[in-house]
This record gives sequence, structure tokens and C-alpha cells, in this order.
Amino acid sequence: MTGISGQSADGTAPEAVEQRRGEPLSTLLTAAVGVLFIVCFAPYLRWMWEIWMKSEYYGHGPLVPLISGYLIYTRRREFVEAEDGHNWVGLLAMALGLLVYATSIYLDVNFTQGFSMVLVLAGLIVWLWGWGRARVIAFPIAFLLFMVPTGRLLVTQFSNPLQVHAAAVAAAVARFIGLPVLLRGTTITIPDYTFEVAQACSGLKSAIAMTALAALFSYAVEGPLWKRVTLFVMGVPVALAANSIRITFTLFLGRAFGSAAAEGFFHDFSGILVFLLGLVGLFGVAKVLRCDRMRDDIL
Repeated sequence: MTGISGQSADGTAPEAVEQRRGEPLSTLLTAAVGVLFIVCFAPYLRWMWEIWMKSEYYGHGPLVPLISGYLIYTRRREFVEAEDGHNWVGLLAMALGLLVYATSIYLDVNFTQGFSMVLVLAGLIVWLWGWGRARVIAFPIAFLLFMVPTGRLLVTQFSNPLQVHAAAVAAAVARFIGLPVLLRGTTITIPDYTFEVAQACSGLKSAIAMTALAALFSYAVEGPLWKRVTLFVMGVPVALAANSIRITFTLFLGRAFGSAAAEGFFHDFSGILVFLLGLVGLFGVAKVLRCDRMRDDIL
């Protein structure tokens, strides 16, 4: 029963009553779609987890969805307050993503399955909640792309060129400082020590992880869009520079203390060193760009 003012007996507007009635159905629909999503992509999710556990290139993979979840959590209030409503454009994105997923399974291409999974997830969000809410969490969803293993493609195409580049830069730095250096391909020879820049030392592993870190860092700082894009793009050069510094340190350790010192504890620790150098490098670039102040809304 409604009063003369168009309100229900308890004083609630009809629009609010209808919205309240639709909430359980919307929640049920969201839960059902979420379960179907997990079931559909379960084989790929299992494969991706196995790659994370055994690949040296994607050890950071499990952190990506955790970070995305945290970023969504920090924007929860904006998400709720944003304009909602179904948008059927999301269904088109889902259809495209599922088409790519089916084609990838047929062609046995794994990394495109991961990209299609993120596309389907984005389409689901647009369909269930509309553009307004999708824009609020656009970056956390896009950030999930960095969890997708593309190792076979990247290693095949870039590993050897990066090995040669890392060896050349390290040899040039050592020669500039005064060390006698003989460079043959990826082999660097100095008095009493020879270092082979192996595939694992190419810098590709650092570049993959640093690209994800640079994306997160550029999102977390305040500044104009062009500065933040520049900061993101600089992630790979910073990672490669840090890797070359690591190789140069290895040469000096090998020259001063022998191969045992260079290839023992330092070799195991050097991965952390590259990460720290890369992080310092990103802060340096942000300082130069004057966009090194962290945003308050994601802390």
C-alpha cells in the first residue's frame, strides 16, 4: 500500500523498494556467473599455477592477483558509489574473449588463453555493473595481464639478443673503468676470470617482473598521464641497466676474489640486487619527472 506521496507504507520510495527487491537476484546472478567463469577457465588456471611454481620468469605471478584484489578493495567505496546498471557491450567483450579462448585451445597456444580470460572478466564486469563501476577498477583488472605467462614467446624472441646486449654493456663498463676485457659473443674474459652470460642472466626475467612493477608504480604515484606513461615505459630500460650492473659487479668479484666468490652467494643474491637497483632506478626516474609523490587513496 502506498500513501498519497507515492511512498510505501514505511515511507520508502518505490524506486528504492524495487532496487532492494532486485539486489538478491543480482547477487545470485553475479555468483552464478562467477562460478561459471571459474569452471570455464579451470584448466588454464591450473596450468598457469604450475608455470608460476616452476618458471623462473614468472615467480611474481601469484602476487599479481593479490595486488589487484587489494587495489579493488581500496576503491570499494568509489565502486559502490559509481553509477551501476547492466551494459550489453560487456556481452560483446565476453563473446570475443570466449572466441579467442576456444581458438587458443584449438591451436594449443597458452598465453592467448590468459589474455582472453582477462578480457572475459572485464566483459563480465561491464555487463553486470556497467561502465561507471568498470572504470573505477579498470587498472586492477588490466594489471591481471601481468600474471599471464608468455615465457616461451618472449624467451625465444628476446633472450639471445638480450644476452648479447647485457654482455656488451657490462664489458664496456668494465673496460671504461680500466679492466682489460675480451668479449666474444656472450662470453666476457678478464684476467683470471671468464664469465658466460647465460640465458638466465640475459635480463629478460628482470624485465618481465620490472614491467609489472613499473605499471604498479606509475599507477601509485600522482602526476599527469604522460609522466606516468613515461615512468611505465622506463621499466624495461631500468631493468636491463640493473642487470648489466649486476654482471659488472660479478666481473669485479671474479677478478678480485675468484670464481667461487662471484658465482657463489653473490650469484644467488644478485637477483634481489637487480630488483633493488631497478626499484631505485624507478624512483630516480619519478624524481626527474617530478611525479614521485604517492597517492593517498591506495594506501
